[in-house]
Amino acid sequence: AHPIFSLNMSSNGHSHNEDLVEVIEHSDYALELLHDSEALILGRHTYDLFAAFWPEAATRRDLPKYMQYLAMELQSIPKRVVTTRPLEFPWQNTEVLKGPDIENTRQFLSELTGNVVLFGSPALGASLADANLINEYQLLLEPFISPQGKPAFDGAKRWQRLMLLGARRLNRDVMLLRYAPGP
Repeated sequence: AHPIFSLNMSSNGHSHNEDLVEVIEHSDYALELLHDSEALILGRHTYDLFAAFWPEAATRRDLPKYMQYLAMELQSIPKRVVTTRPLEFPWQNTEVLKGPDIENTRQFLSELTGNVVLFGSPALGASLADANLINEYQLLLEPFISPQGKPAFDGAKRWQRLMLLGARRLNRDVMLLRYAPGP
């Protein structure tokens, strides 16, 4: 598998679901990333946030079409949630990868050959990074300084060098920075 960690983060390195410039370019980016992936991995907190909104979004007439398209893609892609607890809100195509350790996640990734995207979930991303299970980091740098949320890579236990693969503007204020683990 080729695991990609996609994380929205404020300019001071925090990750919080409300610190996001909601624009069509974000949805286009997420849709493209999901289209090119064979599965989605989420930490429990991120899953609960997604499951509270996205399953119904595909049919909501008050949402723009680009959000409905993203909702349909999220609905159809196989989802895995790393958690210690049963899911209160089951969502189509979702299974649990028993946590808190990442051995079940490692096994799941070893069975796949394509891209697998991890959205959000800073602590899970740090655990996967510590275990050398991330092939690419896609960091969306948001135009905020924020006290909210967790630091990006919250709980990381080891130093890791990253190599810049590319940078592009998503819109006027948001940058997408792509990195690979360094030597």
